[in-house]
Amino acid sequence: MVECYKALFDVEVPKVTFLVAMVAVEIPLSWIKDIRKLTPSNVVATALIAYGLFFVLVLAFVQGMAVVDDNDIDNNNNNNNNNNGEGTTRVFVENLKALPAITNSWFLFAGTSFFMMEGSITLLVPLQEGVLHDADKAQFPATNQAVTTYIVGFYIAFSLICCAAFGDGVQTALTASLNGTMATTVQLAYSVAVILTFPLQAFPAMAVVKNKVFGPEQQQDASSSSSSSRLVESSYSTSTITNSKNTRRDVLAAFVICGLGVIAYCAIDYLGNVVSILGSLFGIPLALVAPPLMHNRLVEDSTRTTQYMNYGVVVVGLMAMGAASFATLVAWEMGAEG
Repeated sequence: MVECYKALFDVEVPKVTFLVAMVAVEIPLSWIKDIRKLTPSNVVATALIAYGLFFVLVLAFVQGMAVVDDNDIDNNNNNNNNNNGEGTTRVFVENLKALPAITNSWFLFAGTSFFMMEGSITLLVPLQEGVLHDADKAQFPATNQAVTTYIVGFYIAFSLICCAAFGDGVQTALTASLNGTMATTVQLAYSVAVILTFPLQAFPAMAVVKNKVFGPEQQQDASSSSSSSRLVESSYSTSTITNSKNTRRDVLAAFVICGLGVIAYCAIDYLGNVVSILGSLFGIPLALVAPPLMHNRLVEDSTRTTQYMNYGVVVVGLMAMGAASFATLVAWEMGAEG
């Protein structure tokens, strides 16, 4: 958003200003209690993300298909004896050759790659519960598996194309590495999409925090009232209690959003590290630790071999979580993006 605003108005606004504005927008959105009411905003966000991805690929292909004179490459290697300006190489090819197999911050990839589990797993139950018809709910597992497979495949292709086009100098937020008018529209679209999708991403955590603090929502059956006067009195009392409880829940949600804003302020120049540490501490356990333990608990008639294999996966997950988290914290300054 900082780069976008600067490109549009030639004014550089501090990141903190946009952070405060985002917190102010997200607080009322966090008060929504029915996940289905988030559908319109997420449809708009999905369209904006699709627009951004499409034009990022267009920019990547335009830049990647550009031609580099082989003399320039050979001059860098002090070896231009047999070149007379006739040879050319595509940027795609040259960047792929120049990309190192292992970088100094390779360990960040472990946490970053598992970061997607943070959203996909935690939203499974709320999304399935938000499906209206039982017949559609029955099709949800297969649909989710297909969608996840397509997304992972797209991620792999997208990352390969962008790395080959932009080289190893891209920032963690890819949109910050783009230039030009089209790039500005992509940055704006993605920034708005992030704001609109945050309420859905935070919905499961918000629901858990609210239920732990105030208890689950309870429905009162009014049909058991013996008289209309008692029914009116009971309804009024229940409504008052519900409004008071909703107010307290909204205040709690506002405090949570403000707390996240403080964390974002402290790590505002370390986006890559934050993504990696979240993936290491929470994404890896969600993907490799919790599912095997749940399988052993729920499938009581599973073979001993299967149970031992599950425990083996748990051990690998715990080791990966510790190693990736430790490496990220030790080399925290390497991820700075001022």
